[in-house]
Amino acid sequence: MNGSVQDARSVWCVAGGDGTRCGLWSRPVRLGNRVVRRLRAQAAVQASPVFDRRGSVYVADMSGGVQAFRLSGELQWRTKLAGGISATPAVHLDEPWLFVGTHLGRVYALDTATGRILWQQELPSQTDPRIVSDLLWVPKAGVVVTSSWAGRFVALDTRTGTIWGSWDAGLWPATGAAADQAGLIYCLRAVAQRGLELVRVSPGGQEIVLHQAPEPACGAGRMLTGPAPVLDAARQVVYFVANGDRAAQLCAWSLETDTLLWTRQLPYTVRATPALRTDGVVLVADLGGGVQAVQPDGTLGFRYHTGTEYLLAGPVCEAEGTCWVADPTGVLHELNRAGQGRRVVELDRAVQARPAFDPTGNLYVPCTDRTVYGLAGRTAAMGSGGPS
Repeated sequence: MNGSVQDARSVWCVAGGDGTRCGLWSRPVRLGNRVVRRLRAQAAVQASPVFDRRGSVYVADMSGGVQAFRLSGELQWRTKLAGGISATPAVHLDEPWLFVGTHLGRVYALDTATGRILWQQELPSQTDPRIVSDLLWVPKAGVVVTSSWAGRFVALDTRTGTIWGSWDAGLWPATGAAADQAGLIYCLRAVAQRGLELVRVSPGGQEIVLHQAPEPACGAGRMLTGPAPVLDAARQVVYFVANGDRAAQLCAWSLETDTLLWTRQLPYTVRATPALRTDGVVLVADLGGGVQAVQPDGTLGFRYHTGTEYLLAGPVCEAEGTCWVADPTGVLHELNRAGQGRRVVELDRAVQARPAFDPTGNLYVPCTDRTVYGLAGRTAAMGSGGPS
């Protein structure tokens, strides 16, 4: 597997790579056709793997197991936490800390060198405490953000675990938050009689509702809120999915003018967080088993069908526009810029979490058969058209 470590922008420390959640690796990659590494967990893996600058990959599983591996595949340590884990953890890139949330409503900070628990915080809850939203590290604010089914987003101090702030997460929250380099946090919530709200929270804790999408006929209590917002930093746009009863809308919000740029009707509801290409095209994996491309102006592009009935895991892209998406039958699909696809590899069981690139361009695919599969990626010069 490729072993040339790139700059810190290539270190995917949270689900989707960084706080933008855009699923875009910073360099061109050519991916091989076979599995070259298997990282074994203790139970089904329903969270994306995450990485640090030291060359380690962290895998959390549904038994509460957390494993650290070197990029060579060597196991470094294994820790067992109370409660299953389906929310993707977050890595602090400047300190040796890994943050993990469990289905028992607890957030842990682990020492990335040993797996030792540094602190733990139980999120306040009078109902189901489970954490299913991917964790977010916000460097500017010095916090890690998540939500639980208790209905609150919570920001915890990364050093101590004390609660820095909290705000309404709506009904049955499952979506992760996103953040920009200034530390502004963007999140979605479903609210009865108001619909889906796009919310911005400042590093000082000020909360602003930017936009409200109408409540569907099924009611906010049944409104699917899985996809996280996706930030296009270059174009100053945040994209978000507003699910309806059977279809959805992709919405584009301008961060420069704080206005809605456009909405585009999608044929199916969406569970997975979209991906963003360097040319501004948004790729949406939906519950109809397809990947829909949407241009930066809101016009529809290609639609690729995987042959499955639904997709739970979002796509990821490399710098020249190739994207990969894995389906519930275990097939990893590769799509070129025009939407023409091929089956790269077939794994043993379903994939329910987004693949992730390591800092050298290799792709890791989490699977429910207790394994994270690594495929070798070769980095290429931009525009070269082939492996370097």
